[in-house]
Amino acid sequence: MANSIEGADSFPEGDIGNKTFYGFRLNPDNGGLDVELIDDDSQAVELPNLQDGIIDKYAYKHWVWSQNSLQFQWSSNGHLQVKIV
Repeated sequence: MANSIEGADSFPEGDIGNKTFYGFRLNPDNGGLDVELIDDDSQAVELPNLQDGIIDKYAYKHWVWSQNSLQFQWSSNGHLQVKIV
């Protein structure tokens, strides 16, 4: 899954305001995949600065905004599957 808006510093008015943010982090402490969902304005989304080429090990690796709900599950062969609801 590619980053939906790589390196964007700002967004046009209303472009993402009514969408849910899904951020994907690889947890280096336990090797797990963390999926963070932000669907209101209670928390700021901090995207990594991709311009300098150095990404913090705890930063989002991929992210997407969606107007639809997304459901995630692991397939029998270990791939992450996404279903748009």
